Amino acid sequence: MKKLSIVLVLFSAIFLQACSQVRLPLAAPESMENLVDLRTSWRRGVDGAFGESSEGFNIVLEDNALFLATKRGVIYQLDATDGHRIKRTRIETPLSAGLAKGGDLVYVSTYEAELIAVSLSQDKEIWRKTLTSEILSEVAVVAGKLAVQTSDGWLSVLNANTGETLWRTKETVPALSVRGTNVPVIANGKVMAGFANGQLKAYSLLNGKPAWSFEVGKPEGKYEIERLSDLDGRLLLSGETLFSTAYNGTISAINISNGDALWQRSIPSALSTAIIDDLVIVIDQDSKIYALNAKSGNLVWEQDKLLDRDLNSPVVFNEYIATVDRGGYVHLLDKDSGEIIAYKLADENLPVGSRMVSNGEQLFILTPNEHVTALTF
Repeated sequence: MKKLSIVLVLFSAIFLQACSQVRLPLAAPESMENLVDLRTSWRRGVDGAFGESSEGFNIVLEDNALFLATKRGVIYQLDATDGHRIKRTRIETPLSAGLAKGGDLVYVSTYEAELIAVSLSQDKEIWRKTLTSEILSEVAVVAGKLAVQTSDGWLSVLNANTGETLWRTKETVPALSVRGTNVPVIANGKVMAGFANGQLKAYSLLNGKPAWSFEVGKPEGKYEIERLSDLDGRLLLSGETLFSTAYNGTISAINISNGDALWQRSIPSALSTAIIDDLVIVIDQDSKIYALNAKSGNLVWEQDKLLDRDLNSPVVFNEYIATVDRGGYVHLLDKDSGEIIAYKLADENLPVGSRMVSNGEQLFILTPNEHVTALTF
């Protein structure tokens, strides 16, 4: 009987833990009359199982073509106008994050710490390199060099054509951190990257020599979970200013020439920001949306009608701001006032599988049931 009681207790604990991880479908937003006719332009089926985080997968837009990789290890090139398939390349390896493109080569990564270069014209793998740990975000590619971060704190710069390591450096990873890694930015002869310890650092692209360091997210609090300060939101470069967000921390505007802070505001976020006109758009952990003056950091407007809808990173869509929630509803906001002017269920009431990208006329996203969906108005 005693053994049976222990088994029942253990079963109950496991059952409760499993239940706590199940998230009910998100209810539809409050009914409203759309001020713009947000509608589906086209939808294309792909072999598209996606990973654990929609922020980890992406769609690259180049010359009216969409490039994307799915978790099942399939790379697609689609026509942006009507979605017809231009090319499909299968590499038979499950992928851990989205892709980056540099000329004819695309770069994808795996949970087995592999970085893979694939030629689109030759339709084959060019090189494969094993790094130190799993890769949870796409790489950065500029001028024949690529920068990649791994989950154990290493930043590596490789020859984009051969995979040869040119240099690498490591930051300490806290005992507890948000699952994910930053995407480096390459500009002005520097590689800039954010780390799980809240540090934003710049290095010489040529040899890895440190250029500057800035503490964006300062760990504070008694408990480890209170001290989370990861820089997982993608860095956004606008001119000479780099915008960075930190979990449980701040949004910062940094001068990339010397690493000095132009301004900071206490808005904790693990998402990327967006720039439209002279506004920087940021979404906090509770899905409250802020528009800040990009030069001063002063608040212009805020929107709290989408609280707790688990919004993804904002995207500029024509003259509007677009974001998508956990239920797959895309919301359009007026850039000047922050008012919600339209919403639409992109596909089904399920989380989407990628960050959104827009060419101004269309909004593209990997949606459930293995689809790429294009919205327009």
